[in-house]
Amino acid sequence: MQIIDARTLQATEVRRRPGGLLRVCVHTSLVDSVDGPGDLRALLIADVLFRIAELDGTQVITSWVESYPLEPGAQGLARAAGLLGIHPPEQRTPDAALTAASGSPIDVRIISPAVRTPQAGPELVIGVGLTRLPGALETVTAQGHDPLAVRLALLAHGHGQQALLGPEDVTQADALLHRWRQRVATWADAPSRPMHAATARRLDAAFHQDLDTPAVLDALRGLETEPGVPDGSRFETFVYADRVLAVELPREIGRT
Repeated sequence: MQIIDARTLQATEVRRRPGGLLRVCVHTSLVDSVDGPGDLRALLIADVLFRIAELDGTQVITSWVESYPLEPGAQGLARAAGLLGIHPPEQRTPDAALTAASGSPIDVRIISPAVRTPQAGPELVIGVGLTRLPGALETVTAQGHDPLAVRLALLAHGHGQQALLGPEDVTQADALLHRWRQRVATWADAPSRPMHAATARRLDAAFHQDLDTPAVLDALRGLETEPGVPDGSRFETFVYADRVLAVELPREIGRT
């Protein structure tokens, strides 16, 4: 897996320790909620990395370094992360801790937009682009949208790109999410087939080249309407992609 390092702007191979262990550390601001959306997105990017590594058989230990570890700010961020289906970090540690809470060196640091990027160190650094949400996730839910539509809308942007979401972005993501869930439920009734080989290759390339979730979404859009593909193949490929996207594409199976 290669990721663009925020310090060098070069594609850098993610190093694995003996035994396949990968230690990831997320730096959030949480100073009077300076950048709540950016903090949430940093945790989301860590979750995407976790899921891709899991596909590769790599064990990931995630730490959350909080500049302001007191409640209720951390509680609110944790609740929002749960609504987006983000794996909770195994460890929480104060800002002064420059290694994982276990004392082991960090392999990858993910830096919220409001946090200063470290200037030196052997680890790979993932920068998070400026992020804006159209409101609190509770507001999104109150408007009838699935919170996972926010996750999908954020995944339409590369981790270093700006993601300045407005209400229309969430509305469009919610509609796409609903449509794909309905289609996956329909395809589930078709005879089983192997994944669509060309799309599966595109997915794996996107997963392993800078966590390119926008390319994953583009590949799925193409497969959705590509003629001549058995519905069973579409089903298996969409479900495979959802192991990383984690927007519950199979949710409607058996309900329709």
